[in-house]
Amino acid sequence: MEYLTGALRDPHVRGTAYRLTLAAMIAMAIATALELQNPWWAAMATWMIGQPPRGLLLERSAAQLAGTLLGAVAGLAIAQAGSLHFELAGLALWLAFCCGLSSAMRHQRAYGAALAGLTASVIVTLTAGTGIDPSAFALARLGDTVIGIGASLSVGFLLQPRMRAERLRARSDRVLADGLRLIALALRQRQAELVAREAGFLSALAAISAGAEDAAAGSLTARRGLRPLNALFAGLLDLVVVARMIRKASEGDAEHARADLAGLQDELERAAKRLEEAEAFDPLPIVATAERIAAAHARLAPMLGAFAAELHEVSQSRQALSESSTRGSTARLHPRPDMAGLGRAMLRGFLIIALSGGVWIATGWEAGRFIVLGASIFTVLFATLDEPLPLVRQGLIGGALAAMAAVAWRLGVVPVVEVPWVSLLLALPLFFVASALQASRTTIFAGLTFNMFFAVLSRPVDMLLSSPQAVVFGAAMLIAGVAISDAFYRWLVPMDAGRRRRHLEAAIRREIAFISRRAGTPWAERHLARLRHIVLEMVLRARADTGTVGDAVAALSLGHISLRLGQIIREEGASATSRALAENCLRTLAGPIEDPVARGRNIMAASTEPATERVDRVANLAHLMAGELIDHARIFSSHGPARPA
Repeated sequence: MEYLTGALRDPHVRGTAYRLTLAAMIAMAIATALELQNPWWAAMATWMIGQPPRGLLLERSAAQLAGTLLGAVAGLAIAQAGSLHFELAGLALWLAFCCGLSSAMRHQRAYGAALAGLTASVIVTLTAGTGIDPSAFALARLGDTVIGIGASLSVGFLLQPRMRAERLRARSDRVLADGLRLIALALRQRQAELVAREAGFLSALAAISAGAEDAAAGSLTARRGLRPLNALFAGLLDLVVVARMIRKASEGDAEHARADLAGLQDELERAAKRLEEAEAFDPLPIVATAERIAAAHARLAPMLGAFAAELHEVSQSRQALSESSTRGSTARLHPRPDMAGLGRAMLRGFLIIALSGGVWIATGWEAGRFIVLGASIFTVLFATLDEPLPLVRQGLIGGALAAMAAVAWRLGVVPVVEVPWVSLLLALPLFFVASALQASRTTIFAGLTFNMFFAVLSRPVDMLLSSPQAVVFGAAMLIAGVAISDAFYRWLVPMDAGRRRRHLEAAIRREIAFISRRAGTPWAERHLARLRHIVLEMVLRARADTGTVGDAVAALSLGHISLRLGQIIREEGASATSRALAENCLRTLAGPIEDPVARGRNIMAASTEPATERVDRVANLAHLMAGELIDHARIFSSHGPARPA
């Protein structure tokens, strides 16, 4: 209670709870007046959408409508199976598909996939063996969804205060200025001295990149800016890596190179200051300084050339962002689904529905349909989350409280009230309290589950009396379904932060291997784009943990080294010695590495042999590669344990 009163003091939570409750009551009232079957499903549509900012509200509503339509078609097809066994088997397969789709997709697309699974489950579980026409039931659910979407949009656009969203250009300029200062530091400070600043900056970069699509929701202009924004962030990420490589390579040139690099640092600092003061970014002075240093230090020339090229990419991406145009910006961050997580999501979805359906068939209980429904709701909703485990228990608690409240309502309130509108008004405080919990980020699933389960079990506008046994048993079965889902997420086919991190680390090793095998081809650039995306995801989940951020940056560094080694091998005039050393390095990264430290030392020894100027170029890269393998052996080991979550 103390937490709830504290949350209600927050104007945002209080305002969202008011709007959410109002939208739900309007939707249920309209559906009741139109005499739709089970009108409380209209209110459930409003709770599923929530009351996010207007642009996100619009896109989430569209995703819900699309998912509901797809789920209704699938549910009708499954309902034609003619046997409960076949219907449940079809539902298990469909839920598995939707769980996999939700796991692989991002943002509102994942939400739409979840609704496709949830809608099909509602149609199949609540019509199977009842004599209810599935077509009429599906049409009623579509009607409820349209009413709920209309209520949510009306309340949101009429009563929600307009957010003064910060433009992507303004946010990107601030990040660019911070990045230029960090790069300047990276040119003169060792990794151990830089790690905290680097972790903070990259965490902020990853957070803005991850939230950019939601921030651009509802605006075609903002959406056109997403690609140049991601290209800009990719360039900054690469500049951080290249700056580390320049500093490490400069250590062999002692004071002379460091003194020249100080001029490059000064130019970076001046560019950051000008960017903050006048919103202008001119990379030419920085590039000119880099070219002058490259002419004086052949050892640093290749990396300084890459540094200048990345600065040009950043400048062009910033210009394209200001024009809201994709011109001149390539897809340098390429999302790739977590295939291991996708497989586990599909397996979990199938097994949960198969088990809960098996219980229904084996017992023959009429209320057994609710065990499948409860399991379906949680399974498909949590499949949209990267780390669902912290929220699973919230849903179980919220569902249990809703079940107890609904039993009390059906047995204690409905027989006394007997008037639907009075019953709905009496339920209003409960819906408001749950909406306040849903409006708070820390209790969102507890509030959402309470609202949904209380509505479907209490049926606040249905005054037909129910037997105590049917009410209690139906509530118990719904919670049993939630408990089954909880057990699978928690113990049987789990997904937690540690497992997700291990999946990301394995994906990083795979992409580095692909870059090494395909180095020198256009495919290598594509795999590097995937590697950048995975590195940003890993940094985002690291929550500024310096060790994990350091591992992620080292992985991207190896990706760049592999790419450059492949380019050198395919250059005309490359010597046999140069090719041999480069090919040895690429072979090392192309397969599993059981002992990265030993491999790194072998590469280090090979790269210190006397060589020509062209071999020096390869030797420098090999030396940098060896250092990363030795310093970050854990992430590059094919069987190393993950750091505790």
